Amino acid sequence: MQVSNTEALAEEIQNLVFSLWSEEWVYSKHKPELYSRIRSHEHKLKAIFRDWFHYPIYMGDGYVRLIKRPERRVLDPNPTHSLKYQIDFVLYACVLAFMEEKGEDQQFVLRELLESIKAYYPGGPDAISWSDHGVRTSLIRVIKTLEQERLLLMFDRTIDQFRDSEDYDLLIQVSNGLRHAIRQTRVPLSEFSNMTLLREALHQEEIEEGILCEQRIWRRLFAQGCLFLSELSQDEEIYAERHGLRMQQKLEEVFQGVFLERYASTWLLVHDKPREGKCVYPTYNTHSHIVTAIGTHLRDRLDQGENWLNHRGYILLHAKDAFDLFVSVRRANQDQLAKSSLSDRALWEEVADYMKQLGLLKIVNDEWIFSDALGRVAGEIVEEEVPPKEDVKHALETDQNWLF
Repeated sequence: MQVSNTEALAEEIQNLVFSLWSEEWVYSKHKPELYSRIRSHEHKLKAIFRDWFHYPIYMGDGYVRLIKRPERRVLDPNPTHSLKYQIDFVLYACVLAFMEEKGEDQQFVLRELLESIKAYYPGGPDAISWSDHGVRTSLIRVIKTLEQERLLLMFDRTIDQFRDSEDYDLLIQVSNGLRHAIRQTRVPLSEFSNMTLLREALHQEEIEEGILCEQRIWRRLFAQGCLFLSELSQDEEIYAERHGLRMQQKLEEVFQGVFLERYASTWLLVHDKPREGKCVYPTYNTHSHIVTAIGTHLRDRLDQGENWLNHRGYILLHAKDAFDLFVSVRRANQDQLAKSSLSDRALWEEVADYMKQLGLLKIVNDEWIFSDALGRVAGEIVEEEVPPKEDVKHALETDQNWLF
């Protein structure tokens, strides 16, 4: 089944597409209604994900799985992904390697995994120490991520207590979904001395497999909502420049009520209404209000002639300057924001995570990069901390689109 570029999708199909991007795993026993809806449209959905994203959907016994390339997630994680730092991604790869060696449905104890990671870890067993609290915390993030992805199962105990004691142990099992998440690369990862070379090799592998530039770009947009153009490969960047208008028209013809806005530094997906299974802006809470205030502040400063934009159209600030900006915005808008017991630092970390989920912010080393699309969220703050009444909400929704 081939999906025509100009064939508008029914609203139900669109909702299921976004649900699969959000859920990735759908079990009949956990979400029977969603599972039934997906199965009733499985042929159409398989065609959409094949033609638009080059992703297969596996319909198993009692579950549905959207199969994404795990190495892409490791290198370019979804903003909602719980992995944060370089060591997280290294440990993630080590645990995947151990799981692949162990096999599906096999059980093991945490102590066995820790010894295996030392053997896999770059630089040899002395390069990592489980007595380091930060290393243990990193592995906890990795284990929780794999559990969330349904690749690992826990028995009786949780991984959290490993943070307080390196001698903590528990029983873990590799799930039967591993076959749909791990695939062999054509060359050993040990041949690559840095992440840049690995990215290039995986990119070339995708080209050899027949994955199109456009499909790779759609993957990023639908997964993240906001695409930083600097993250594109050279051929993808050339393609986006030449065919951006056609892609914009194609999206709006096929996905009704979904629009592609193109800025100097970023592309942004917006929707005419909230869709199920997605984190949206705006919501009626402190985080959303502060993002509005920050966007408005940055827009006003630029209108006043502030020379913040670099040659790619980003607003780039060092971590301290970004935090100072947040504090000043919080103070200036305190009458419109709900009172919070959180310190400036704690609240800023939460707001920053929220902005990363929306794709409006990324952090590279000590530099905070704000998308020029942040002006999209500028405007008045809705003063109520609870969702407004339906008539007010309807009036608000008619004047705004929703970011994902």
